[in-house]
Amino acid sequence: MNPADYLYANGHLPPSQSMEIENWIGLIERLGLPTILIGACMFYIWKTQLAHRAEIQEWSAKDSKADERLIEVIKEQNQRNEHFATAISGLTISNKDVVKSNERLAGEIKGMAEALIVKRR
Repeated sequence: MNPADYLYANGHLPPSQSMEIENWIGLIERLGLPTILIGACMFYIWKTQLAHRAEIQEWSAKDSKADERLIEVIKEQNQRNEHFATAISGLTISNKDVVKSNERLAGEIKGMAEALIVKRR
């Protein structure tokens, strides 16, 4: 250990450390305890505001990254939706063609059935 860390035999700190404590005590005596407490509170508030500001900036950066990712996901989903819309449109057209051919076949079957019924009579 450093010799300056030990107390003197009479219980006092070495001169460099005791001078520092004496300076603090003198400051408190001159300014008063309420002034020192107000200063300490102001320092605490200042430090917490700095920490809060850093925290808000960190949150903002995370939100920006999340927003960018969400925009990319939405763009991807829109592309998929366009693909599905094209596919559904093609299916609708093919279903309309199937319906027309079924109607034509139904008409032909009806005509054949009528012709068979007429021949049998």
